[in-house]
Amino acid sequence: PTLIDQQLNLTLSTVASVSTPAPQKVIHSWNACSLVVCEPAEKGIPGRDGRDGIQGLKGEKGEQGPRGIQGLQGPLGKVGPSGPKGNIGPQGEKGVKGEIGKFVNLLKTKVSALEGQLKSLQASFSKYQKGKNDVQNPQIPLDEFDPSAKSNFDDLRQRCAQAGGQLATPRNAAENDAIQKIVLLYNKPAFLGITDLKIKGTFKYLNDQPLTYINWVPGEPNNSGGKENCVEIFSNGKWNDKSCGEKRLLVCEF
Repeated sequence: PTLIDQQLNLTLSTVASVSTPAPQKVIHSWNACSLVVCEPAEKGIPGRDGRDGIQGLKGEKGEQGPRGIQGLQGPLGKVGPSGPKGNIGPQGEKGVKGEIGKFVNLLKTKVSALEGQLKSLQASFSKYQKGKNDVQNPQIPLDEFDPSAKSNFDDLRQRCAQAGGQLATPRNAAENDAIQKIVLLYNKPAFLGITDLKIKGTFKYLNDQPLTYINWVPGEPNNSGGKENCVEIFSNGKWNDKSCGEKRLLVCEF
């Protein structure tokens, strides 16, 4: 028996002898059950040291709990330092041509048109010079291209046509001023490419288009004598209706 068993035996024997005078049977050993049934000693006896139990089995993993509520957004952090300069990117696509480019192209178009007109004028002038200097052509006498020569309306119109032009026809004040300077130079009135031969009282250009500019002398046209179907221009630039049979200065335009 252990030391504890011996102490239990001694204590129980003493209690039994005091409470009951009858002889008691000596008990040599006790177990845990006899300790519960029998009355304990007055002060009790020291208990036995407990023994470490065997570790139990690991429990199963519990289910995942519900997701918590999203927290409030924290304050903005401080601006970080600037990063290093990146590499140069690839070249972009060519953009649409701007308004300046369109304007330049428009100017080029107009310049080309003006160059074409200039060449046409140069060709007409060359033809005029050739006719003037061609003494072998019996149909174009030299004196017929003398600017100071005078003739009637039909003859003057034919001369301009032979030279590749037509009788001067002012369509605005600037053109009228240019013709006036020639008339003023020779101090002789000239016929214009304007008549009312088709409709009396309605003056038009030789191509039958209506007039876009007029510069009549006050009171004109008056169709004096009922035969003034052509138009002459004076040295002051003013117009007057005149008989087409009169002789006037030759002024052609090309």
